[in-house]
Amino acid sequence: MKHPLFILLSVVFAASYANAADSLLYFEAQGIAGYSSADSGAVYHSGHKYDAMQKNGIGFDYIKKFSGEYGDIGTGALQMRLVWDDADDKPQLQIYNAYFKVKTSAADIWAGHNRIAFGLASYWDTHADLLQPLSMYGFGADRDWGAGVSRDFADGDFAAALTAGSGMPLKTEGNWLATSRVSYGVLPRDNYNIGLSFMGGRMLDTMGYKVLDRDPKNVFLGGVDAAYNYGRMEHKAEFDFGRKNDMPAIGAFYRIAFNFLEEDRFKLEGQYIYTKQEGTSEAIIGAGGKYRITPYLASGVMYQKTREMNDNRIVFQFYYYIRV
Repeated sequence: MKHPLFILLSVVFAASYANAADSLLYFEAQGIAGYSSADSGAVYHSGHKYDAMQKNGIGFDYIKKFSGEYGDIGTGALQMRLVWDDADDKPQLQIYNAYFKVKTSAADIWAGHNRIAFGLASYWDTHADLLQPLSMYGFGADRDWGAGVSRDFADGDFAAALTAGSGMPLKTEGNWLATSRVSYGVLPRDNYNIGLSFMGGRMLDTMGYKVLDRDPKNVFLGGVDAAYNYGRMEHKAEFDFGRKNDMPAIGAFYRIAFNFLEEDRFKLEGQYIYTKQEGTSEAIIGAGGKYRITPYLASGVMYQKTREMNDNRIVFQFYYYIRV
C-alpha cells in the first residue's frame, strides 16, 4: 500500500502539470497546538481527537473549469490534506471536496464528495476555521458522498442532495441521507440570507474518519438558519429540531463576528452552541480571533469551554494558503 504522502504529492504534481488558465491550484499548510484541561496537557487538534478539523498538516485545493462552445459546462474540484492523526499516532489522508459539477439550463448537478443541502454548512466554508458550526456536533455533516442538485434564483437559491450519510469516509451499512434547503436573500448582495432545511434518512455515527457505530440511526430534522451582515459585524444563527435515533433532538447555534483593519485583516468572534440528542445535552461556548499577517499567512486563536465534558481548551493556529 502506498504511503499517504506519496499519494498526496502524486496528485499535486498531476494537478500542477494540468494547471492552466481555466484551473486554480492552491497549496495549504497549518500548524496547530494548544492545551486542554480534560486531557491535562498539550493537544495538537482543535476539536475532539477523532474530528477531521483542525490538525497539523499540508494539503492542496484544485479547481478546474470545463468549457464548451457556449461557455462553462462544468467544474471539477479536489481538496485534500495529509495530517498527523495524533489519536492513532500516524498520518491520515483527508478528502474534502472531490466532485464534478455539471451546469445545465435547469440546474447545477454534482456527484462525489461535497456539501449536503442542510443549514449553514450548505454554503459556509469553515475549512480553515478553529470554531466550527453545528454540522461538526452531530447535526448534519460538513461533507458527504453522493449527488445533488442546486439552482440560484434572483432572490435566493434551492439545493437538494441524496448522499451516503457517512460523512468523511464512504461507508455502506444500509445508511443513506436525503437533504434539501431553500433560501431567500443573496448574502454578498443583500447582506442577508434566510434558509429552511429538511433532512431524513439513516446516518452512520462517525467522527472524522472514525466509525463509532456500524448500526445506522434514524434521523429526521428540520432547520432554520440565517446570516446577516451589518457594517463590520457578521451574525450567523441556526436552529435544528426533530428526532435522532428515535429520540428528540435540538441543536442551536449563534455566532457574532467583528471585522477590523483594512480588508478585514483582523476578526474577533464569539459563539454559543447547545445540543440535545439521544438523551444527552451539551453547551459549548467559544471565542476566537484571526489575524492575516500577509495575504497568504494567517494566525488564529480559540478558547472553548465544553460543559458536560468539563473541558477548557485554548488552541493556536498558523494557516498558510497560496496559489501555485
